[in-house]
Amino acid sequence: VGDPSDNIPGIKGIGEKTAVPLLVAYQTLDGIYHNIEAIKGATRKKLEEGREIAYISRELAQIKRDVPIQLDLNACVAHDFDVNAAIELFRELEFRSFINRLMQQTKPQQLDLFTMDSQPETLQPSDNLVDTIIVDDEQKLQALATVLNAAQAIVWDVETSGLDQMQVDLVGIALAVNGEQGYYIPLGHQKGKQLPLQKVMDVLRHPLTNPNIDKIAHNASFDLVVTSRYGIEVTPITFDTMIAEWLRDPDSKFLGLKNFAQQYLGVQMTQIEELIGSGKNQKSMAQMPIEQVSPYAAADAAITYRAAEWLRPKLEQENLLHLYNTLEMPLVPVLASMERAGVALDVAYLREMSQRLTSQLKEIEHQIYDLSGGYGEFNINSPKQLNEVLFEQLNLPVEGLKRTTHGYSTDVNTLEKLRNDTGHPIILKIIDYRELSKLQSTYVDSLPELVNPHTGRIHTSYNQTGTSTGRLSSNNPNLQNIPIRTEIGREVRRAFVAPPGKLLLSVDYSQVELRVMAHISQDKTLLEAFAQDQDIHAATAAAVFGVPLEEVTYEQRSFAKRVNFGLMYGMGAFRLARDSDLTLAEAEKFIQQYFKRLPNVERYIRETKEKARKQGYLETLFGRKRRFNALYNAAHGGRVSQQIVAAEERAAINMPIQGTAADIMKRAMIDVYAALKDKPAFMILQVHDELVLEVPEDALQMTRDLVVQIMEQAFQLDAPLKANAQAGSNWRDMQPL
Repeated sequence: VGDPSDNIPGIKGIGEKTAVPLLVAYQTLDGIYHNIEAIKGATRKKLEEGREIAYISRELAQIKRDVPIQLDLNACVAHDFDVNAAIELFRELEFRSFINRLMQQTKPQQLDLFTMDSQPETLQPSDNLVDTIIVDDEQKLQALATVLNAAQAIVWDVETSGLDQMQVDLVGIALAVNGEQGYYIPLGHQKGKQLPLQKVMDVLRHPLTNPNIDKIAHNASFDLVVTSRYGIEVTPITFDTMIAEWLRDPDSKFLGLKNFAQQYLGVQMTQIEELIGSGKNQKSMAQMPIEQVSPYAAADAAITYRAAEWLRPKLEQENLLHLYNTLEMPLVPVLASMERAGVALDVAYLREMSQRLTSQLKEIEHQIYDLSGGYGEFNINSPKQLNEVLFEQLNLPVEGLKRTTHGYSTDVNTLEKLRNDTGHPIILKIIDYRELSKLQSTYVDSLPELVNPHTGRIHTSYNQTGTSTGRLSSNNPNLQNIPIRTEIGREVRRAFVAPPGKLLLSVDYSQVELRVMAHISQDKTLLEAFAQDQDIHAATAAAVFGVPLEEVTYEQRSFAKRVNFGLMYGMGAFRLARDSDLTLAEAEKFIQQYFKRLPNVERYIRETKEKARKQGYLETLFGRKRRFNALYNAAHGGRVSQQIVAAEERAAINMPIQGTAADIMKRAMIDVYAALKDKPAFMILQVHDELVLEVPEDALQMTRDLVVQIMEQAFQLDAPLKANAQAGSNWRDMQPL
């Protein structure tokens, strides 16, 4: 059967289901070929055609046990070694637990010698990183209040019982006003001396809400939501070290405070797993002794202060501080308010939908079994069994398919290729089955479990640092992945509802990325189409196909739409041919014609790739940057695979466009949030280019007019921004407004 992971081919068309009975009957490969006459049908033919490859595969798979080698186990024991070099290697490989063990087992004087190129001079041990003060009586609390009220900036960090910011209990608060000392106020530990929660909140409220004292955090949104649930709306939040590191390098591997401190500050902090354990042995923070948690928490606060001091000049040097101060940081309280607000969910509707999906899946399951060529029942979700059905039982062609450890890939791209190449009805059924199954498990059955028992709503978490382009992402649930192109996918949106007396208002940017493309490229065809408020895809089709706008067919418009968006993501002729009915030559000709009619778009693509190669980074219209190291290295003599270069070129073409669109949406969200401060409507969701608000029925028109105006004026483009509004009792059934 071979082993693709080790490049051992095996006999084409022979899988485990066929091979096992043969080996049981004839014991060995030699036994199989000695009795080849007794084997019937297609299996015998495959064995005969694959005889040579079978024996080559056996030779490749056999482990050599007669290699002349002398092994002295004592020589393998690590004796004297270069501790500094070992730590450097472990850091490069991200073997953090190895570094921790080495730190614990190595004499301090050995570590003092360790230096890093262009990095801090010493790696500090994790114990006693900062001076820790446990605030557990009123005298200490008043002394802390005096320090906080006199500070220019305060770092605050909450320790909690879990990760769901809307349900966790507050276990303690860590604070710092410099990088050398941290305070820890225990509040929710199961044992130990602690102050009353309300007393602490009353004392902290003034410094944490004082507009003249800057507030700093690492992943501020989490701390902000938790603290607000306990009655303090921390403000102003002026620096978030996680967002700063991400803005400096959107592809950074050091967004976590511990990783960042180790990489850039030379500080080896205690990992959370070292404190509370992991897996079945993991404890909650509340179960941990105060004496163990306090140095961990105090270090988090003080090291965050150091990180902010390190990052601020870096942002200034790279001309990112203005973007940080005017866009990213003002967005933090906006997202926190949306997370707290949440959205109502029709759980009964989802339960009924799940029952319908279960029945549909059963029906499709039986249809797949009937189309399997007599194979019978099997696990449709098993790639291994699917391989046996498709490529052995049905003998579908495997030319050009990607190999995997189970045989051949059965991912969606492979299935689409098989559907196009063979037209076999089982393929479409498998695609349908997977789509429904994923929809049911990911959303229909999971969403009700995410409803907060205290609020009765779903509170998604927005990730401000989750993409390289600046777009927001979300989880629990992932709103961006809710399908909207299929009817069954749109049914999931039906479950997001407005409470009685209210409506959902959706305001969506119209073709914002194409408008950005028109502005950046200054292509006359695109700019004129937007200026005349034409259907941009129909206008593109008219230009490319050379027909009057009113004569553009549905098929021509759909094709132009695919090309318009595809080219922004670096689509070439091969991809266009694969995704359409065109031959490669026809696809190449179409793209040539497209660029002939829209020459500035072609120029933009060419110049953008060249700029990425030359300077190693690109920017949005707002000044957001992303590095393209592979393109830069390849252009300056480095050895980079063509596959990586091609992928970075596609990303480079898209980055200024999608990044600018993301910046525009963020600017709009900040402005909408400010405008609605004293009004009854509020934002609850942000997905792609869409904002969703919860609005009292009697405030709908006023809110609609205000939000549309703000979104359309968020940024001035030569292809003016346009926003469309619709409203309804749920997220699916909405009427234009």
